[in-house]
Amino acid sequence: MATPQELIRFERGPQSPRERVWWDRYSHERLNAWRQVQDPLADRCAAQITFTRPSGLLDEVEKRAREEGGDFQAFLDHCHTVPSWVDFDAMELGRRMYRRNGALQGLVLMCSSLVEGYAHNKPSQVLVATGRLQKDVSRRIYETGQMLHNIVGDDGIRPGGLGHRTLMEVRLLHAAVRQFLARNPRWDNAKYDLPINQEDMAGTILEFDFMVVRGLKRLGLQISRHEHESMHYFWRYAGYLLGVDEALLTTTLEEQEILAMQLTSHLYEPTADSESLAKALLRDMAGKPPFNLSYEVLLGFSRYLIGDKVADDLNINSSVPAATAVRVVKTAVSAASFGVRFLPDPAKRALENLNHQLGRRTLKAGLGDNPARWGFKALA
Repeated sequence: MATPQELIRFERGPQSPRERVWWDRYSHERLNAWRQVQDPLADRCAAQITFTRPSGLLDEVEKRAREEGGDFQAFLDHCHTVPSWVDFDAMELGRRMYRRNGALQGLVLMCSSLVEGYAHNKPSQVLVATGRLQKDVSRRIYETGQMLHNIVGDDGIRPGGLGHRTLMEVRLLHAAVRQFLARNPRWDNAKYDLPINQEDMAGTILEFDFMVVRGLKRLGLQISRHEHESMHYFWRYAGYLLGVDEALLTTTLEEQEILAMQLTSHLYEPTADSESLAKALLRDMAGKPPFNLSYEVLLGFSRYLIGDKVADDLNINSSVPAATAVRVVKTAVSAASFGVRFLPDPAKRALENLNHQLGRRTLKAGLGDNPARWGFKALA
């Protein structure tokens, strides 16, 4: 849900010729059209493959590309062709910011981005129809963490690196889910539109980027304009690799904010399913690493991060002790963030590497010691 300041901006409408272009580009009418578009390159591959785990899907695509070419080679060509607008050096600071703040990012994603996303009724119906989130919540969250961990590895999301491969695996997984739902009588295209469509995919990028950065700032993390732009740039290319059409990949922070406001005003419709999904997530992650926080405290973080309006709509309430815990964490984060500003670059890199290793240990604890059971092929 937009902040009060963003809502005021939204009610005022576009304030410049440039904003009018963005307002029109992401109008509800145009967003409705994107709900009828999925990911043809990945979908054509998935339609010809028996469902398996994500790494198996990509292994099969690579094998079939060598043997047959066609749709399989077209998918690989798209993923390995770097668009002219990509500058890996310009997104490096963004990669490092996400790597440096991995644990805090996970807290914001869990208590804010995902919870708020469940209030978008149409996209969240994918989780209801597949049943995975309610049945195996923490497993899915750790697998999402594995993706985020891999894309900030040493190679980032450069072609040939583990992060790049992981995003390709996620993209094929989404295509496989679309194939499953196409045969599932529980999915109603007339009511919910095509599953995992372009608008939904663009919204997912906002959850990992726009909403995470907003939440990090709310928790006291100092993020400069330059850092924010690089974080946005990093996810712009990640979105391309995940199959989001370039027309929905914003180029500036201001454009991204307008897309977020338009998309929220278009999809925000909390239901009983929204509340059920949000509370199942927080309840199942209570007491689990890396935070080991109680359900009550996670509710407190969620209410603070998503704001009173969304929290009331989802019936998420915070006790006085939980609210106090949130304030203590925010004070600590703000102080630590201020101190990091004065560290020399080698010390910042050492901090990033330490956090990355801690994240690796957390994921192994959550995913188990058997890589054959992990969602993706490897762990950075």
